[in-house]
Amino acid sequence: MLKKPNFIVIALAGLIIFSISLYSFANADNEEKKLREISIGFYNVENLFDTFDDPEKDDDEFLPSSDREWTPERYTDKVVKLSTVISKLGNSLPTIVGLCEVENKDVVVDLTKSNALKKGNYGIVHYDSPDMRGIDVGLIYRKDNFKVIYSKPIAVNLPEPERPTRDILYVKGKVKRGPELHIFVNHWPSRWGGADESKFKRIIAAGTLKTNIDSIIGTDPDAMIISMGDFNDYPYNKSISKILNADSLNSSSTLVNLMAGLEKEHRGSYNYRGDWGFLDQIIVTRTLTDNEIPDIVSSSTKPYFFEEMVYIDENYGDVKPNRSYGGTTYYAGYSDHLPVYTILKY
Repeated sequence: MLKKPNFIVIALAGLIIFSISLYSFANADNEEKKLREISIGFYNVENLFDTFDDPEKDDDEFLPSSDREWTPERYTDKVVKLSTVISKLGNSLPTIVGLCEVENKDVVVDLTKSNALKKGNYGIVHYDSPDMRGIDVGLIYRKDNFKVIYSKPIAVNLPEPERPTRDILYVKGKVKRGPELHIFVNHWPSRWGGADESKFKRIIAAGTLKTNIDSIIGTDPDAMIISMGDFNDYPYNKSISKILNADSLNSSSTLVNLMAGLEKEHRGSYNYRGDWGFLDQIIVTRTLTDNEIPDIVSSSTKPYFFEEMVYIDENYGDVKPNRSYGGTTYYAGYSDHLPVYTILKY
């Protein structure tokens, strides 16, 4: 004889299944929210050279036989230190990090394969630069969170062809379930020979970058563009404030310099004779700061360091980034620059 179904039991079972479904959806929603925040950083890693002689580059000072005695052990130590720093740029492993002063793609590969970064499953965008010393810019990105659509090097043509500078790296890509981003990684000409005497070179670099930014905006006024790098100029210098027309969030400038004004709140990314300032900057279009998603969390933008990355300079009574070398003296530090980063919510 068939028994009548127990509707109370069936109802309870249905409620349990419904509750489990709600719990699963809630968990899925929480996981989704975790994916909607990424860290974007930049780091001048100060002469990350391998220990092998490249006859095409002026890398003789970074060889085991050089006065600096740049040995495999010292190289490995620097890679470990730099990758540890990069891994801490944000609330989790950063999704996008621009780099400068890397000798070649191989040293970037070593960074991404380090214990601190290998879980990030990083991809690399790198092109050899015409810089005489062989130092390049590059970009690493978490392949699970960001897909590269297109990339290219952009030449900065100086009137001194015998002393070429670094290319600007352009990368177009899409964040997983997020916005399409246009990224420029910069390492503008140095202040070697004097800031005033060399500023025309950085003005040319700024004009090159501005032309490429304007070209993108001309096609897509809502484009989301991030320019990062060691600009070798400060936010108030002509190349940044006038040529790029990049200023603070509260200004009416075309581009927002996330580092503008931060000197009052933070130390900066570089210390020159006791004075802190931001040579390393992140500059974005206002489409990323308009309080609409996707949006840069302005309060998250900062230089990053921990105690071992700095030392007290007794000459100036202040802390400075702890670098690898001073001349031929080995300090076993990290870099003469601090990294900068920001958080994008989408």
